[in-house]
Amino acid sequence: MTRLVLLLALAAALPAHAGKIDNGSWSHACGPRPAAVSLDLKNPDAFNKSVATVNTYRQTQRAWLDCLQNEGNADIKATSQLISQFINTEAQAAKEANDKIAADAKIAEAKFGDGK
Repeated sequence: MTRLVLLLALAAALPAHAGKIDNGSWSHACGPRPAAVSLDLKNPDAFNKSVATVNTYRQTQRAWLDCLQNEGNADIKATSQLISQFINTEAQAAKEANDKIAADAKIAEAKFGDGK
């Protein structure tokens, strides 16, 4: 129970995850992928007008990809820290248990001598 409380406290101290993994799929708060656009090749005027739309799409796409990268990196860092802290907590608990066993063995040796 003490470890659970410690882990919950550690989780609360970590930065919030931007997304979550559910059934092998990562969700994020960056919104939907920007809808792809294409150049209008009907005639030179249509082409020239479509260039602005394509440029806007590319800027929107870059911002969306930057958002994914930032959120993904934040989630990776937070998850890595949480797992590392969990492992360190468990390793410390194991060390403390083994230290107690070693101390008890010394007491037993002093008390009972020569393993009797």
